[in-house]
Amino acid sequence: MTDSFHTIDADGHIEESHINWKERLPKKYQEAAPERRPGADGQSRLFMEGKAWPKPSGPALGVGGPYSRPHPRRPGMTDPKARLVDMDSEGIDVAVLFGGGLGGSIPALEDSGFAAALARARNTWVAEYCSANPQRLRGVAVLPQQDISAAVAELNRAVMELGFVGVSLLPNLRGRHMGDPYFFPIYEEAERLNVPICVHMFLGRYGSEATGTTRFDRFFYSHLFGHPFEQMIALSVVFGEGLLDRFPKLRFVFLEAGCGWLPYWIYRLDEHREVLGIQVPALKERPSKLLKRGQLFFSCEADETELNHVVEAVGDDSIVFASDYSHFDSRFPGASKPILENLKLSDLSKRKILSDNAQRLYPLG
Repeated sequence: MTDSFHTIDADGHIEESHINWKERLPKKYQEAAPERRPGADGQSRLFMEGKAWPKPSGPALGVGGPYSRPHPRRPGMTDPKARLVDMDSEGIDVAVLFGGGLGGSIPALEDSGFAAALARARNTWVAEYCSANPQRLRGVAVLPQQDISAAVAELNRAVMELGFVGVSLLPNLRGRHMGDPYFFPIYEEAERLNVPICVHMFLGRYGSEATGTTRFDRFFYSHLFGHPFEQMIALSVVFGEGLLDRFPKLRFVFLEAGCGWLPYWIYRLDEHREVLGIQVPALKERPSKLLKRGQLFFSCEADETELNHVVEAVGDDSIVFASDYSHFDSRFPGASKPILENLKLSDLSKRKILSDNAQRLYPLG
C-alpha cells in the first residue's frame, strides 16, 4: 500500500457473468437466467429474458471492441484473492465495487419478479466476493427498480445484512429521470440507511439508452457520449427538482464520466437559474452554492488533463478517485499514479481526492 496516502477506489468493477445464475434463482425464473452463449455475430454474449445484454448491434449498442490497444482484463474481476493482490500492488486500501453487464441490466429487465429475484441473487454473490476481506472489498447494491417496494426491501437487506455501502442507479430508467417522484422511496431509504446514490450509466440497456447514442451504431460514439451526457442530465435534475432540500442528508456521486465537465456545467446551470429559474421553483439557490453543501461527489480520471482546473474552479472537496478496474479504458498498473505525481495538486488535494472525500461519501466504518 502507498506510504503517502490511504487510498480508496470509489468505483471499481467486478464481473458477474461467469456465475451459474440458474442454480441461484427460483425454479420459475431459471429459463430467463443470465447465461453466456454465442450471439448472432459469433461473439460470446450475456443473454437474459431471451435477449443479448447489452445490445450487440444497432443504435445505442453497448458492446465494445475491436480495441486499438490490449484490454487490461484482470483475474481480480472474478477472483477476490487476485483482486486483493492487485490492490496491494496499486496501493489501494479499499475498493468500492460495482458490477458489469448483469448489474447494469437488472433495473431495465421487463419482468419485475425476475428482476427482484436476480437482484437478490446478484447482491448475495457480491457479498460472497467481498467476504474475502470485508474491510477492503465493499459492495454496492443493484435494485429491482421495476418494483419500488421490492427495491426498498432489497436496499435495506443489502445494507443491513450484507454490509453494502451504496446503491447504483441508472440516470435514465426507461425515460424516467432521477428527479421523478417514482424514485423518492429509494432516496428516503438510502438517506435513512446513510448510503449514497451512485449514479452510474451502463450502456446498451433496452429502454434505458443513453442520451445521443440512439443515433449511432458504433461503440466509439455510444461510450463517448453516453456517460458524460447522462451525468450532466442527472446532476441537473438533482438540482432542479430540489432533491438536496427534500433529502438533506442524502449524498449523490456521479461516476465514470470524469470531472472535467463539471465547472462548465455548474456555470451553465447558474446561468439558466438566473434567466429561467422561475420554471424550476424547487431550485432555491444557485447550483454553485448548492455544490458546497457536501452532498455531491464526482469521480475523476486520474490522468484527465482538466483535473487541476476542476480543483481550481470548484474546489477539492467533492472529487473522488476511481480506477474503473478493469474495464477497457482503465489504467493498470498505476491507476492512481497520475494523481500522486501531479505537481499542480497540493498534498492536501491529493489526500482529499484519494481518501478523505470517499470516506465522507461512503459509510466505510
